[in-house]
Amino acid sequence: MANWLDTFSTHWFWLALGVSLILAEWVARGRYLMWIGLAALIIGKADYFLPITLAYQVAMFVILSVLTVFAGKKFHQ
Repeated sequence: MANWLDTFSTHWFWLALGVSLILAEWVARGRYLMWIGLAALIIGKADYFLPITLAYQVAMFVILSVLTVFAGKKFHQ
């Protein structure tokens, strides 16, 4: 039943999540979704080129989300 999950490329999920969050930023105008979307795009690109497990992808996404939000906050001041 879960055989399709083994063939699923997670980089497509991260890229779709990143694009969705960046597009949602146009609606929400909060300046945070854009940076979290950027972190998702970075993880998607890294997952495409490097063999990274899902646990590391999620951990890297959390860390990159925090870093990009703080960098974006600093950038907009």
